[in-house]
Amino acid sequence: MNIFNTILLSEIATPEMTNIIGKFIKLLFDAIGNYGVTVIVFTIIIKLILSPLDIWQKVATRKQTKSMARLQPQMEKLQRQYANNPQMLQLKQAELYRKEKVTSSMLASFLPMIVIMVVFFVIFGGFNAMVRYQNEMIVYQMYTQYDPSMTNDELLALYNSIAGDQYKFLWIDNIFMADSWANVVPTLEQYVGTGMGQIGGKLPSIMNADDYVHIFAPAIEAYNKANFWNISKWNGYMVLPILSIVTSLLSAKFMQYSMPQQQAGTPQQQQKAKSSQKVMMIVMPIMIGIFSLFYSSAFSLYLFISNLISTLFNVIYNAVAKKKDLAEENKKLETTYI
Repeated sequence: MNIFNTILLSEIATPEMTNIIGKFIKLLFDAIGNYGVTVIVFTIIIKLILSPLDIWQKVATRKQTKSMARLQPQMEKLQRQYANNPQMLQLKQAELYRKEKVTSSMLASFLPMIVIMVVFFVIFGGFNAMVRYQNEMIVYQMYTQYDPSMTNDELLALYNSIAGDQYKFLWIDNIFMADSWANVVPTLEQYVGTGMGQIGGKLPSIMNADDYVHIFAPAIEAYNKANFWNISKWNGYMVLPILSIVTSLLSAKFMQYSMPQQQAGTPQQQQKAKSSQKVMMIVMPIMIGIFSLFYSSAFSLYLFISNLISTLFNVIYNAVAKKKDLAEENKKLETTYI
């Protein structure tokens, strides 16, 4: 019996977007009409919103760098004076930092980094919500327009009319799947799964797993790879993950140039701080690579554009700061000789 003869289609709830970031992306898409371009515009907007935080962090870090350079002779004197008394050295250094307000400067430089990490995961959640919503909309539209008398060619044509070109971006066939060896059309397991890189979508209330397999079988056969080596049917070619990792490394490298060479604290604390920085430079690109490989191309595109903008910002800021430092140094020399 045709289920649609007994249950009104109007009883099937339409998927809803509840995530605020997802709503904003959807609003941009409604105005732009292409998700790839939408993600680029969204990323630029987010970077503009966060730019005061970036500038604050740069200014605070630069202030700390100057403070540490000014205090270096006093620091060396304390280290010689209390070389055999680490506890007293730490107390005297803390006293010196409080007097010169170096501690507050350090807090000001690290606080924006914490905020930026929080924003990263908030946006990641927003993209995941967007991916889930868009896939649920495809399933909803396919199911509500499906008729049991449809042939495989008609089901494929229906899928093409719903998905269309709005999900394509450059070499990527489906921007809501990973830019990798991922399938173009989610299988049932990928659609309902909740693990890494899976969608976590819900089927319409009166749709079951067999319905999904039957309705999407023609599209899956037409667009998905038969095996891993069927490279021509990969959703992407790992371009965005590679670019995201490279720009992440570049951004971290240029950011390191603006960090103070001399850290506050005892020699042991300074060494620990330097080690932590090195670990972050390794961990962040690895984390970004994992996110890019297993989650949507849309989020990978966001990571790449965001890192690219950060790299350009760091390059420009470092150049301006270096020029300003040189001018201040020349002015100091002129004043000294006069």
